[in-house]
Amino acid sequence: MKRNPDPPSFYTNYIRRQKPQQWDDIAPVRKDLRNHLWSEQGGICAYTEIRLPGSDHNCHIDHYKTRHLFPELIFDYHNLLVSCNSENYGAKYKDKRIKSKKEYEYLVNPVDESFADHIEYAMSGELVAINGSAKGEYTITTFNLNGKSLIERRRIVIDCLRQMIDYSEDDAVKDIGEFESMVHQLYHERESLLHGENNTDR
Repeated sequence: MKRNPDPPSFYTNYIRRQKPQQWDDIAPVRKDLRNHLWSEQGGICAYTEIRLPGSDHNCHIDHYKTRHLFPELIFDYHNLLVSCNSENYGAKYKDKRIKSKKEYEYLVNPVDESFADHIEYAMSGELVAINGSAKGEYTITTFNLNGKSLIERRRIVIDCLRQMIDYSEDDAVKDIGEFESMVHQLYHERESLLHGENNTDR
């Protein structure tokens, strides 16, 4: 995920001046911070790549490394990502599963790593670990990226892609507006896509 490594000045200035001790202490700038992160992520969830409308009811700031395990990272900008609010997948699902710091060694961090190095998309809409990647498998499970509703949503996108015969890759990504990495991957597999092949073994 492409993101500016430098935190916004309004956030760093607030941290420097107010010296917050707990997460609720940044309430005066939290909405602006969420909107900034949302914009930098292109309006998509950092983990599922679904489109986020951007309102309080649809997304929140997630601490990739949870606050109770890594209290020293509470205000670390590089640990903050915008995620969907679903309890069934994404950040909230991850937070319920992770119990130790060690587990983060087995996850793909979307800020520092590319999901595409460990995970790919099958024509069924499911995510598959590349060459049995342990990180890929653990990431899929920890964020429940093969949850039923996510698979169904990806299948709708795949059906749309089959109809976008004359679209350029960039136009397809822009018009669909979510699951960007899947659109990029499947665009380059257009023969399988157009013939409706359902390859889940890759």
